[in-house]
Amino acid sequence: MRIKDHLPIEELERLARAEKDIGRFQRLRIVLLGLEGWTAPAIATAVGLSRRICQRWAARYNAEGLAGLDDRRGREPRLPIDAEQEAAFRQRIEAGPVEGDEVCSLRGKDFQRILAAEFNLLRSLPSVYGLLHRLGYSCLRPRPRHRKADPARVEAFKQAWPERLDKIAAEHPGKRLRVYFQDESRFGQQGTNTNVWAEKGSRPTAVRQTEYEYLWVIGAVCPETGHAEGLLSPQLNTQIINSFLELFAKTIPEGEHAVMIWDGAGFHTAGAL
Repeated sequence: MRIKDHLPIEELERLARAEKDIGRFQRLRIVLLGLEGWTAPAIATAVGLSRRICQRWAARYNAEGLAGLDDRRGREPRLPIDAEQEAAFRQRIEAGPVEGDEVCSLRGKDFQRILAAEFNLLRSLPSVYGLLHRLGYSCLRPRPRHRKADPARVEAFKQAWPERLDKIAAEHPGKRLRVYFQDESRFGQQGTNTNVWAEKGSRPTAVRQTEYEYLWVIGAVCPETGHAEGLLSPQLNTQIINSFLELFAKTIPEGEHAVMIWDGAGFHTAGAL
């Protein structure tokens, strides 16, 4: 298949490697394979398109160069709601489920009902999903959050951490500090959180039921070196934590001092540690 050499093959390969849109990537491959001497049927098989479509894209590239590979689907569809309704709908999304919704998280069909009942807008379910995506929302799974978590205390800890680390270094002159993050997790039967609609790039949180039969996995890892140590236990208490710390201490090389970060769980603050 004949392809004009508008651009060097190296430049087309660079564009193909950086391309994130699958459709445009296929069109760049059509051009590249054509420049390498492939036939139209072989190119069609390689990119998963029909021979006629491959020939059409090749002709557009020959006539217009790189601009010929643009996707021309016409103008963007209009939003199904006006600006005022959009603002109100955003507020409703951010507010989450209310008592009348009778659900713990809003689904697509719930938003469809809300649009009809609260905004007098009848929309198909695919149209509702399209609206949510156009407004910048995506269906994300919340990270587990303890019901007693205090964001203000977390932020205060992060702000004070550099100064505390400097103080620890001064108390251990001549030793290299290695920061370890310690935590433990229970493995066993448990419930899971459902997905929720939230803005793209956000990290929603939700309380999750955590009572179940379990096995404890206790571990600590240094992000700088990748050094990690762990311990398995059928229970967790101060004695088990002390055993873990004793085993962990034996793994610290000479000339290093380990700084371990852990949360405020009871077996982390017991006087017997």
